[in-house]
Amino acid sequence: MRGARAKPAPLYDSTTRGGVARAILRAVRSLVRIVAWLAAAIALPAIGGSLLGNFGLLVGIALVALSILWLWLWLPRSAHGAFATGAFGKAARRYRVLGTLTRSAERERAALLSRIGCAIAAGEVDEAQRLIANVEVSALDAQERAVLLNNRACIALARGGDAHAALALVDEASALRPDVPALQHTRGMALLAVGRVDDAIAVLDGMRAAGELAPRLEAERCSGLAQAWTRKGETAYAEDYRLRADALTAR
Repeated sequence: MRGARAKPAPLYDSTTRGGVARAILRAVRSLVRIVAWLAAAIALPAIGGSLLGNFGLLVGIALVALSILWLWLWLPRSAHGAFATGAFGKAARRYRVLGTLTRSAERERAALLSRIGCAIAAGEVDEAQRLIANVEVSALDAQERAVLLNNRACIALARGGDAHAALALVDEASALRPDVPALQHTRGMALLAVGRVDDAIAVLDGMRAAGELAPRLEAERCSGLAQAWTRKGETAYAEDYRLRADALTAR
């Protein structure tokens, strides 16, 4: 039996009183991070030079360079890699560190949206709702808005809420980014939830139009098709897709 439908988490806008306060706080945090990074970039070579001369100076400069590479290259790539392999807790922790340390407001927003995705994928819907309440909608570009809309649709589907509302959300997201297979998967599952089985199959089949999918997403696509073909009474098709999904998940 499904529980009572949960109301969507409130989103704030920078034009509201709370939104303005949070926007100011975010700007202050960003300024503090920039000052801290500049201070570290100056202090490490200076301290190394005072202790070890030119060698210490070079070591300090190298540490600054490695820190920048770690934050801007290794950390986001390792977070994406952990998410792709289904290590959602590890990915969420790395995105959180990235969002905390980055000097870029854009990367901070991206990290927050990624943490929401990790929570949804891990089945932590309440945590996803909590994080969504911190999203400053007015600051989002089209790509980020598509991600947020998709996340909200996923939460609605996971909670057994209004499937038609979920479909409307993901339709809006797909209009913004029609090239993203993950959005098409959500749309296919929303279509299935509202009883449009043939449309759901068409959308899920079309996810591979641009090429092969990542193993985890392909497993989710096959699982969705197994559900759809089961609804149509085509047990052979359903079992084939179910076995494919199981094989991909077991990797």
